Amino acid sequence: MGSSLEVELKVRHEGAGGTTRACWEPHARALLAYESGHLDSEILVLDDLGDTDRLPASWFFRDPESLPAIERRALELCRGSVLDVGAGAGCHALALQERGHSVCAVEILPEVVSLLERRGVVDARAGSALDPPAGRWDTVLMLMNGWGLPETVAGLERYLERLDGMVSPGGQVLADSTDMRPFASGWKEEDGLRLALRDDGRYVGEIQFQLEFDGQRGDPFSQLYIDPDTLSTLSARCGWSVDLVARGSHGAFLSRLTRSGEDVRADVPSGTRPT
Repeated sequence: MGSSLEVELKVRHEGAGGTTRACWEPHARALLAYESGHLDSEILVLDDLGDTDRLPASWFFRDPESLPAIERRALELCRGSVLDVGAGAGCHALALQERGHSVCAVEILPEVVSLLERRGVVDARAGSALDPPAGRWDTVLMLMNGWGLPETVAGLERYLERLDGMVSPGGQVLADSTDMRPFASGWKEEDGLRLALRDDGRYVGEIQFQLEFDGQRGDPFSQLYIDPDTLSTLSARCGWSVDLVARGSHGAFLSRLTRSGEDVRADVPSGTRPT
């Protein structure tokens, strides 16, 4: 699942209403329940592969020492000002603040933005991957399946084009995903891509989810699990170079994108504000 499970829906949110709220309200309610002392709160996660998992709300409140190696590596690689897209309860934003970074933490529902503020995130704003705050950042950070936000392979290519307006010169994008190709039932060549397929003909990493908390089930939404080869091909078309900077278990990986021909600026002060 993605950091705070945020995705962009085919219907753009207006004031976090309508379809978007119907998808994400169970997630928000679980985080608020945990904050209020219900430490055993869990989110029921269902997908169209037939799997059902229970995700403890505590997962979004981890301290830096409890983060997986991929996420710890991502925090180490952050430079300058950071846009944390899909910040959840702020476990990454708070860790980066402690290291001196200027962090803008973005969440899609206003009650989660208020939670971030109560937890000490200095700059928490309502927004999303496709509706980010104005400005450019030295690092755009998307964790817990950050590449899930664009929903589909086609959506990812459009999003890669939009990222250019969010990243400062010499900046970077850090995002993780999971390679689902071992579960493919077939393959097809399309538009210069070799795509792994599900039984129904969709790309193997395009998965529908629903969230449930305390008996309330949200509307279905999509997330994308992209493989490194497809990510690299699409990124190159949009002027980005991809480095795989960490790998985890079960196909997990962390990618770093920089503009083709640019080097990541290593001399950016942690407190640099977005331009």
